[in-house]
Amino acid sequence: MSFSVSLTQHASGAKPGETGVSCYPNEIPSFAGAELARLYGHIHSSPAFFETSRPMDNVSTYVARADNQISAILVFRLAGCVADVLNEFIAIDAQEVRRFADYVFAHFPAVRAIRFQAVQTDASALSYPVQVHNSKENWIITLPATAAEYTASLGKATREKIKRCTKKVARDLPTYTFEFRERETIRETDVRDLIRLSQARITSKGKLFGIDEAETLRILRMAWRCGMMNVTRVDGRLCAGMITYHVGDDFLTEVIAHDPAFNDYSLGQLCYHTTICESIARGAKRFHLGGGREEYKARMLGVRQDMDRLVIHRSSTHMALNAALVVRTAAAGRVRRAKVWMLANPDSRVTRAVFASLAGLRRLSGR
Repeated sequence: MSFSVSLTQHASGAKPGETGVSCYPNEIPSFAGAELARLYGHIHSSPAFFETSRPMDNVSTYVARADNQISAILVFRLAGCVADVLNEFIAIDAQEVRRFADYVFAHFPAVRAIRFQAVQTDASALSYPVQVHNSKENWIITLPATAAEYTASLGKATREKIKRCTKKVARDLPTYTFEFRERETIRETDVRDLIRLSQARITSKGKLFGIDEAETLRILRMAWRCGMMNVTRVDGRLCAGMITYHVGDDFLTEVIAHDPAFNDYSLGQLCYHTTICESIARGAKRFHLGGGREEYKARMLGVRQDMDRLVIHRSSTHMALNAALVVRTAAAGRVRRAKVWMLANPDSRVTRAVFASLAGLRRLSGR
């Protein structure tokens, strides 16, 4: 789709202006990576994620400036009558969202709606018809300057468990080792072994496992580009591990798993603790534990940050013309509420019946 831009537009490599709004058609400019990390601090709002995990056709970059610095960068993809914002897990002022919406609707006549998949903003402040519902969550640990400070700040029971299990491992598992591998030094065999451990743990609980071959390849691409992997072995065999991604001052968890044969040693928790301590040593200021409602994330000092799916419609008339999108968004909101309820009530008969039905359907489909 071709378009013209009446506000400031910069060619690739040009020096950004100090005020106003600009658009970079069909590209993510070279300066965007560092600015995205500064503004949003999440791997799902980085060029590494966009380029390895999202379609890149019709992708452009919107840049807003205020007070002589970049105040917002939104990478978006035109798909029919919808502008999909690729940035996820971002907290952004409603004024910036409104300025972006004004710009998109003014310069892209075919766009009827703008969609954010995971954003934190005040949707009520927008002067457009909107649909909004909770879509995802992320647990974030704000890290101190040293690993010793982090460990000391954990609850007494958690500290004592880590200390006790560390001693038990040293006593009972003389071949226990762990190392950290980065980017291209991460071995594909280790990643696949870790995913198999994760699959065994999740399916043993009667839950569906979401990592197929395509997702495995995506994880490998990301790991080789910006990843760090904790590889924990006993007798030379992978028995626990953790893959994280690094962007700016932030590390984000992708996969963590351990062999249930070592449950008595809490290798999963030890793996988490050693990885967090390593990230602090590497200068991290925040550690993202991902989504879910597991209690251990709070014990590791994670604070839950809720994100919304936000659809901004050009007008009430265009909202009516976009009936299919409106219905899909409303349905997604109901599914999300049901999922959150089941996560909060994992032992209910309804939850068990749903997971059993889904597992049966997957077996029938041969997956």
